[in-house]
Amino acid sequence: MTLAAAPVKAFFALSRGTQASLSVAQPLTAALLAADRPPPVRLAAATVAAFAGFFAVFAVNDVLDVDLDRRRFTHVRPYEGADLDGVGGRHPLARGRVSRRAALTYIATLSLVALVITALLGWVCVALFAVAACLQVLYCRLATVSSAKFLVSGVMVAVGAAVGWFAVSTAVDAPRLGLLLMWMAAWEIGGRNIPNDLADLDEDRHLGVRTLPVVHGPRTAAAVACGFLLLAGAASCALAWVALRSFGPVGLAGAVLVTAVTSVRPALALLRRPEPPVALAVFNRASLQPVGVLAAFAAGLATGG
Repeated sequence: MTLAAAPVKAFFALSRGTQASLSVAQPLTAALLAADRPPPVRLAAATVAAFAGFFAVFAVNDVLDVDLDRRRFTHVRPYEGADLDGVGGRHPLARGRVSRRAALTYIATLSLVALVITALLGWVCVALFAVAACLQVLYCRLATVSSAKFLVSGVMVAVGAAVGWFAVSTAVDAPRLGLLLMWMAAWEIGGRNIPNDLADLDEDRHLGVRTLPVVHGPRTAAAVACGFLLLAGAASCALAWVALRSFGPVGLAGAVLVTAVTSVRPALALLRRPEPPVALAVFNRASLQPVGVLAAFAAGLATGG
C-alpha cells in the first residue's frame, strides 16, 4: 500500500489525530507566555511545525509498537464510552489499514516539515525537537521493561512544549518557564499517561506491558495520577497568577475554571473509583486542559485582561 493509496482516515488514526491536534495547544501556550503578543509570522510557523511534529510523533508510537499492538487485538478490552485516542480507529498499522512503508513515508514527510520549520525558528527549537523525539523512542522501548516510564513521558511533553517558548523568544523568564514545564510534565503523567494505562489495564496485563497499574495496582496508580493532576492544576493556576499582568483577571479566572473541570474533579473521581471506565473518562477530560487554558489566556489578551 502506497502513501497515496491509504485513506486519509487511516493516517489520522495512525497519528491519533484528535489527541495530536489538541497537543498543539501546549507549545502555543508556551509561545503566549514567552511573548504576550508573539510575532504573527513566527507564531504561524510554530503552529505548522507543531501540527507536523505531533502528528509524526504520535505515528512513531504506533510504528514502534506495531508487534505489541498486533498481539493487543487478540485480547481487546471492552470499550465503555468515547476514547479520544480511538477516533478514526485504533492502531491502523497493526490492523493492516496502512502499510509499514506508507507509515514510514508519512512520518518522514511530517518530520522533515517540522525539522525545516524549527530550524528556521532557531537551533534551540531543533535541539528540543530532537530530544523530544528521542524520548518518545525511549518511552516505547520501555513498554515491557519498566513501569516508571511515565516519567519519561512527562519530560518528553515538557520538552516539546518548550519548543513554543523558544520559537518566539530567546529570553528565559524562570518563574513562567519553570511553572510551564512543571505543569506540562505533571499534566501528561497524571492526566494522560497513567489514566490511559489504567484504562488499558486488562490488555496490558495480558501482553506483559509494565505500567504503574499493572505493577502496583489500580488504587496506587489512581493515587499517583491524582497527585500529579492536582500538581498540574496548581501549576497552571500559579502560572496564570504569575502572568496576571499579561492575561489579567480574565485569563486567571478562565484558567482556574478550566483547571477545576479538567483536572481537580477528574482527579478526585479517579481517586474514589480507580476503575478503567473512570480512568478513560479522566483521560478524555484531562486532555482538554491545555487547550482550555490557552483559550483563557487568549481571551485575556483579547479583552485586555
